[in-house]
Amino acid sequence: MKDILEIKEISYGDFPEISGLNPRFRPGSQKVKMVLDIQVPEVSGNMDLYLILMKLMKLLPSLEKHQCGEHLMEDLKSGRKTEGESCSERVTDIAHLMEHVIIDLQSRVTGMDSCSGITCGYKNPYYRFDMFVECKDKKVGLFSAFYAVDLFEKLLRNKNLSRKYFAIIDLAKYLYRNKLLQMQMGFDPLVTRISSELGWKKSFVLSLLRELKEFGLFNFDHALVT
Repeated sequence: MKDILEIKEISYGDFPEISGLNPRFRPGSQKVKMVLDIQVPEVSGNMDLYLILMKLMKLLPSLEKHQCGEHLMEDLKSGRKTEGESCSERVTDIAHLMEHVIIDLQSRVTGMDSCSGITCGYKNPYYRFDMFVECKDKKVGLFSAFYAVDLFEKLLRNKNLSRKYFAIIDLAKYLYRNKLLQMQMGFDPLVTRISSELGWKKSFVLSLLRELKEFGLFNFDHALVT
């Protein structure tokens, strides 16, 4: 099955050329940049962005409080964005919503008190976007982008979110806040500590660490080979 979302490029830097596009950008702030193709299938009319937003707000409740110059959240919650849209309008809404998810993820994991972004659409192809989001930590920024793409791939296919998606965010936050991303302790003691403090089975912890490895947040290769 062809992916709906495809990352064409991902990088990290200050990107001074876009600093004036959002007045909320902090001077000199580092950002993650993602070039993303969003190619919704022909059945995209069945994609209810209102329902997608409702699922996202269960995962990230603070999404509802985001400030958005395009009034995206208000339009989605009211249903004004679910009918009569062209394909290009729909993919633009998806891209903007994903930008907000990346912002929220970073804030949830790192405790950032302010995080801004901007999404720039291409004229050709209309389904390609440059997405820029401020970062406090490079690894968390890249993780948030990769995780968001995986999350939206699931949601855009009308799938429900499993426990895994909630737990990945909790574990990322735990590892970051406890300064454990650089593996300052042995792997087995780390798994035992996570299992004990978060109340999860060790097998579940291992599966989540593999996911975080795929998303680029956790890197302890030889310990994840079983």
